Amino acid sequence: MNYAMNIIDTFRYLVSLEEHKHFSRAAQACHITQPALSNALKSLEEEMGVKIVNRGRNYEGLTAEGKRVLASAYQVLHEIGKLKSEINSQKSAPIGNLIIGSIPSTLPVASQFAASIFGEFDGLKPVVRSMTSHDLELSLENLSVDIAFGYTERPTVHTQELRVIPQYEEKYYFIKRNVPPDNFKPITWKEAARSKLSLLTPEMHNRKLIDIFFSKNNIEIEPVMQTDSIFSLLLSVQSSELATILSGPTAKFAKTNKDLSIRELTDPSEGTAIGIMIPSVNRLSIVQFAVEEFATSNKWYEILDDISIP
Repeated sequence: MNYAMNIIDTFRYLVSLEEHKHFSRAAQACHITQPALSNALKSLEEEMGVKIVNRGRNYEGLTAEGKRVLASAYQVLHEIGKLKSEINSQKSAPIGNLIIGSIPSTLPVASQFAASIFGEFDGLKPVVRSMTSHDLELSLENLSVDIAFGYTERPTVHTQELRVIPQYEEKYYFIKRNVPPDNFKPITWKEAARSKLSLLTPEMHNRKLIDIFFSKNNIEIEPVMQTDSIFSLLLSVQSSELATILSGPTAKFAKTNKDLSIRELTDPSEGTAIGIMIPSVNRLSIVQFAVEEFATSNKWYEILDDISIP
């Protein structure tokens, strides 16, 4: 039993190291000392007979063999978590952590979902993590999230056997400091391109979509500011003459600032499918089953209709 528990603990340390990319921070997250974490991983390497961690003055990533061990660690920890939850739960009263992955543009929806499902099942402890689309798909594959909010039309999503629950169509809005009397009128993509734009960085999938929508109008844009943070976009807009383009849920959040104008982008009116994705497993955990039932309920769809459009 002690050997099994040591392996499980070491798997947790390995996952923590990969998440934090830093030995000291990973050790702190696991509530152990850095030497204890390092020694446990060295013992795992001796047990497996392979080098798992590339060590230098700092953490330098996992070896190819280490990545395979990491994938197994995720699966083992997922199954243990699911087993614990099922032992302590009933379908009507699930207990345990609910790890929710979300791309940045759906964070307001994912956060509202977390709060709403906690209201339904107070034994659940939701954790919402912001991820790029690429990282979100990796997390679905390695089972490090229970569910994920993201784009369901991405090619890599189609190649996985995911359980997908359609949610809403993401629309796009032009955000700028109030300029009456145009602050509520729709605006075309061509008109928007004439503004000084602050946008997400090119590797973000939401930015790639925006570039595609502009290209449909034969427009190439050169934003004057770029960031990988939607929060930074909003700050840049409210304190300058810059403008930005956000999805419906984030535009809804921006609408709470009365100094900003929110204008729907039209001609063409674009939309992208957003859904909840559940990893491919033989059977749903009790927690995932509760999520699926709530995510398809009229109660949630009423909340969703309110928060997905400004």
